[in-house]
Amino acid sequence: MTKPAPVKGKLIALEGTGGRSMAVSIKRLERDYRRAGVEAGTSVWDASNLFFQIGQGARGIPAPPPRTLILLYASDLAFRLRWQIRPALEEGITVIAAPYLETVVGFGRAAGLSPEWLRRVFAFAPRPDVRYRVPEATIPIARRGTPADSFLEFCFAQLRNGPAYYDTEAIRAGFQAHLDALEARGKCGLPTHGVPAESPAV
Repeated sequence: MTKPAPVKGKLIALEGTGGRSMAVSIKRLERDYRRAGVEAGTSVWDASNLFFQIGQGARGIPAPPPRTLILLYASDLAFRLRWQIRPALEEGITVIAAPYLETVVGFGRAAGLSPEWLRRVFAFAPRPDVRYRVPEATIPIARRGTPADSFLEFCFAQLRNGPAYYDTEAIRAGFQAHLDALEARGKCGLPTHGVPAESPAV
């Protein structure tokens, strides 16, 4: 008699700038899934320690441009998928990935990179079952995050110190507009209290 195939967990994408608001949203989502009887875990950016190592690197070296930052994120995401996300999903665990794809796609588009190139770079990543966002507008500037806990803030810190000029506030506004457009099309909702175990895929 063959054993039944394990039920795969759901992949939940939580998109946004990071910082305290995202950290709180991660904990609430994980708690609410568990209260609903769903085993849940998290996967956060820089699991590979790649960005930490860059942040600790030698000073005086030109900072990487947006295209390089996105390729580095793709490398880190491949690590997360290989060692965290896919193994957990195969065991039936629901994984909250924070952030996942739309955060980096929004950053890239706002920085002037083509959506076609961005989608090709991340074609290896599976589509999430549910996608949420932490809205930027509700996050005071002083609490948006630091380069240590937010992919977007890490990128802005790099761009401010780079050889070329980048209008980081314009990129931030373009990033927010990207998530606003997804939300308007019903493809990126706000996380709600009490759960989401039955939330439809978007």
